[in-house]
Amino acid sequence: MVDKLSFGYNSTEALLQNISFKLAEGECLGIVGGNGAGKSTLLWCLLGLLKHSGTVRLFGDIPTRKTLMRVGMVFQNPEDQLFMPAILDDAALPLVNRGTPIRQARKTAQENFEQMGLGKLINRPASEISIGERKRASIAVALSTLPELLLLDEPTAELDGRAVNQLVEALRRLPIARIIASHDTNFLKKTTSRILVLCEGRIISDGPVSDVLNDRALLQAARLE
Repeated sequence: MVDKLSFGYNSTEALLQNISFKLAEGECLGIVGGNGAGKSTLLWCLLGLLKHSGTVRLFGDIPTRKTLMRVGMVFQNPEDQLFMPAILDDAALPLVNRGTPIRQARKTAQENFEQMGLGKLINRPASEISIGERKRASIAVALSTLPELLLLDEPTAELDGRAVNQLVEALRRLPIARIIASHDTNFLKKTTSRILVLCEGRIISDGPVSDVLNDRALLQAARLE
């Protein structure tokens, strides 16, 4: 639950203003808006990485280290999560850091990569796989700790059509709640059930994906057409 969240780097520049919404268990929510609308900033606020006013509750509680361990984050740049000699190690590392034995951590990591269709690539570094494969690998890394909520920031950036379709199929198989921040309305139509439209730091619409993304006047107002 987010209630009256506002954020700005100084007292005169509000990047987010009075943002309020709720997310149901297992729901997939899209956050759409043009460049500079505040999509990525909102995700960072949800993670507690930016100091904001208003209230954020995750799983009914004020965010703490314990509740944040139940959240997975997929950054816009996969290299922020993929830096080990093999992508299998990238996914195993968070589990090892939480005390999971290395053999079990690697087994769980491999299962996540297979779920993303990357089972044959687990021993390769990120630099040797395509950008689309890196995006799916970063999701596998985020899933390694079995999160109950997955946040994704512009997941289709730099992807071609085939890679986008592979990502759509991978996300559709996930049973957990997701919040996807994107300007790609076609992608959101295929992966979400509900959409928030951000414009200049405010929510200007919140509704079913088909209603929101078929409203051309609304999309134009949000600088998406």
